[in-house]
Amino acid sequence: MRRSAGFLFIASALLFGGGGTIFGAEATYILAGGLRAVEHSVNGFSQSIRSIADGGAMVQISVSESPVGTRGGWEPVWVGEGVPGRAGFDLPLSLGSRLQPGQDAYTRATEILRWVDGNLDIDTGDQGPQDALSVLRRGVGRCSGLANAAAGLLMTAGFRARTVSGLLVSDDGVVPHRWVECRLPGAGWVPTDPTLGFWVVTPRHIVFSDTVLEPPQVRVVVEAPELGVLPILDGRPIRPDRGAELVCRVIGTSERQIVAVLRGGSGEERRTVLGPEGRFSGLFPGRWFFELEVSGRIVQRRVLDLGPGSTHSLAVDLDQIGNL
Repeated sequence: MRRSAGFLFIASALLFGGGGTIFGAEATYILAGGLRAVEHSVNGFSQSIRSIADGGAMVQISVSESPVGTRGGWEPVWVGEGVPGRAGFDLPLSLGSRLQPGQDAYTRATEILRWVDGNLDIDTGDQGPQDALSVLRRGVGRCSGLANAAAGLLMTAGFRARTVSGLLVSDDGVVPHRWVECRLPGAGWVPTDPTLGFWVVTPRHIVFSDTVLEPPQVRVVVEAPELGVLPILDGRPIRPDRGAELVCRVIGTSERQIVAVLRGGSGEERRTVLGPEGRFSGLFPGRWFFELEVSGRIVQRRVLDLGPGSTHSLAVDLDQIGNL
């Protein structure tokens, strides 16, 4: 998907910085004037509001780093009902061929998002109608048009989907924005921004009750930190459906404290005491760096490639490690 220069700056500020994708983070803002943000909680995203002096509001946003976690089978719930376009809306042939019988809900919905990313361009200056059908015919639209198109395609394919209006906060200010939420079995409503990635939103997305025409004044109180790197699909970050699990066990005995440490590519760190077994759950698929600490001293290092939805076992024989 090609992007206009103005929007590319915003997307880059949101997703990339210091080599990491913003994900699994919190942010706090003070809003003054204009429309009010609203309480909002879905899978992976939570926004709370607290009124403050002079009619303002404090907005606290948390974005989870947990995988989506769908469960069970999938049956279509809507087939074309309520599609945000005009009569005659249907799936493009090139998309329909990618939706195969037996696909789980997450895979099926992700294929739709991938089609949107690969076939629709964003142009912040586009003046054409932004309904789903018009954007699909032109192949271009603003953020609202891409969101309408993605929601329309999801609904036509049998999902419940809706668009979400709000703001994006960048280092250069705030802009009105729109993204999508899709209901997946066992996972509930899951947010995704067609202009940024697959099943990805950030703590810089602020939800409002209606379309924001005139952004309020926004002051950043707590800026979202740069955290772990997400897997990449088609050059875009994706929040995976299933996390990986790692079970660590030590063989042999030791009176010292033994700790397993996992570090992600951008510095995320997890630790667990092995007694004699420890478990890491909900890990993002990809490369992790494993270290074994004995009384605070690193005695072993390994590189692990963890697959989505898989359980990996790692045994360490203390008798094979000298000078313990």
